[in-house]
Amino acid sequence: MAIEMIGGVIVNERGTVVTFRQKCEQCGYVFDFNKTTIVPAYASRKVRPFTCPECGNRQEVIARHYREDA
Repeated sequence: MAIEMIGGVIVNERGTVVTFRQKCEQCGYVFDFNKTTIVPAYASRKVRPFTCPECGNRQEVIARHYREDA
């Protein structure tokens, strides 16, 4: 199992614990601080939404487990 993320860049993952940086999907801006969340196995998790300071795009970070061999 691996973790994929929309609206973020994974910095580190240990099992279900993921450290990431928020990333704007519209302009590509990446925040310079890390956040950590738990992603339940075989499920997805919406992380608190954010507003990009560069372009004003508002979005959520979504993390989910997926099977690498699928």
